[in-house]
Amino acid sequence: MVKVTRKQKKPNNKKKISIRRRKRCSSIVIKEENKNRNSSEFSKLSADVLTCIFLKCTVKTLSISRCISKSWNECIISPMFVCSHQKQQLLENAPQLLFVKTIPYLRRSGKLKLQFVSLDMEGRNEDLYTITDYPDRQIHFSRWTVSAGLVCLSTYCRIYLCNPAIHQLRELPGCSPSAILAYECFGFGYLNSKKEYKVVRFFYMGPPGTLPVDVVLAQLRCEVFTLNSGGISNSRWKEIAEQPPYHPVFLGVLVNECMYWLAKDKVVYCGQPRVMSFDFENEKFIAICCPSTIVSFQGLNLMDLKGTVCLPDYANFLKSSILDLWILEDKVSCSWAKEYSINFGVRFDPKKVDCLYSSWNEEIIFRQELGVMMVVFFYDLKTKCFRQVEIHGRGPYRIYWKTLFSLDS
Repeated sequence: MVKVTRKQKKPNNKKKISIRRRKRCSSIVIKEENKNRNSSEFSKLSADVLTCIFLKCTVKTLSISRCISKSWNECIISPMFVCSHQKQQLLENAPQLLFVKTIPYLRRSGKLKLQFVSLDMEGRNEDLYTITDYPDRQIHFSRWTVSAGLVCLSTYCRIYLCNPAIHQLRELPGCSPSAILAYECFGFGYLNSKKEYKVVRFFYMGPPGTLPVDVVLAQLRCEVFTLNSGGISNSRWKEIAEQPPYHPVFLGVLVNECMYWLAKDKVVYCGQPRVMSFDFENEKFIAICCPSTIVSFQGLNLMDLKGTVCLPDYANFLKSSILDLWILEDKVSCSWAKEYSINFGVRFDPKKVDCLYSSWNEEIIFRQELGVMMVVFFYDLKTKCFRQVEIHGRGPYRIYWKTLFSLDS
């Protein structure tokens, strides 16, 4: 007797696959419907309501939101919105401390990467922008300063502007070919009244081969670069007709929409320090004498203290651990007043405290290096109390707010 076996039916995989595809397609359709529904809901909002929402967003969120639609992008990059958002950030958010670091990324080749890192007032770090391929090898030796979210970097023969928040680095047009290289001084700041950034550059004119020690005041020139919403490509340098009264040194500081520099009578002479101001409105220089107690450039620097020019007496601080803050009352009559005296006491070694002070609100900010650690201190002028934030790494810092301002047109 022959036993007959029935063939077992094979599972219908095609049917299962089709069911899966149907489910997948239905889920995609649901997602598309939800996306369209959300976009249609947003499209019903008026431009004023959207602007109010955008003003509450961070720079990072707004950079992503620009990709949503053309109308959103036009709203976010408009000069009026950029100014309003910047003002909102200044009012509602505490500033950050910005550090510019150079770190080797290919040790065998000796190449460096330029890194912009911010530190909030609680000690949290954020990597804003890292550049590994930049045209100028001298940029990692540059002097730099910050104003209203933009960073200005100066090398021996070039000046750059950078917006770390939106990853932009641009070179400014060069100066005259007859300028003496390797001796430049500059200043950088944002004029809120005109919604413009200003770069002020000093340079010396002379025949080829002239050394910086051979120059005289008559060879000193000054020019101003104005950056507005038109971008760098639509801006040019303008030479100032008036002769600067002194040789500027160090970085310029913008205070109440005037730029100030420490200065000296002769380029190779380090005698009595001077202060020189430049008014952007009338394009005039003013020569200012320092307080009589300040006789040396040692540890000297200017800063903005509540809208007035402040000159900390570092030399006296080294002797007594008391930091005197001199305020410029009238730049025409050269009158100064000792507004504050901060007693650091025995807890600080004056020789280890950095002399590059800065101020924010009612606080004086300074730092002290302790081995591989760096401690940033805040001194409240009202309560006369110290607070501190410990961070890893070294290097100068600047007060920083993020901005959406674009360097391109």
